[in-house]
Amino acid sequence: MKAKKIIPEKNEQPNPPPAPPNQEKRDELAPWQKEIVALAEARLSVEGEHDVISEMLRRAIGLSRIVEDLALCGRESELSLSALARVMQVIQEDIYVARWIADGRPLDHEWF
Repeated sequence: MKAKKIIPEKNEQPNPPPAPPNQEKRDELAPWQKEIVALAEARLSVEGEHDVISEMLRRAIGLSRIVEDLALCGRESELSLSALARVMQVIQEDIYVARWIADGRPLDHEWF
């Protein structure tokens, strides 16, 4: 026997497909987490996972050396403190990108 295919009547519209689970999870992320995911995905579109992680960690180490030099310069000015803060933000971003990739690219809002 052949199974009959049920065809909806003209005025019956099939339900639209539900949003992919990853998109729903992505919508729950904090704005800074969405930015990290976008940065990581952009980098992964150009290079492989291992290369991206290695590059992010190398950058974080290099920038940490800059922070060390800024901290040891001895002159505390508003400019040097703001530069120090900005470099630290870049370091955090690089480390978060590497961590997100290395942790298996989770999309739950508690991965930080």
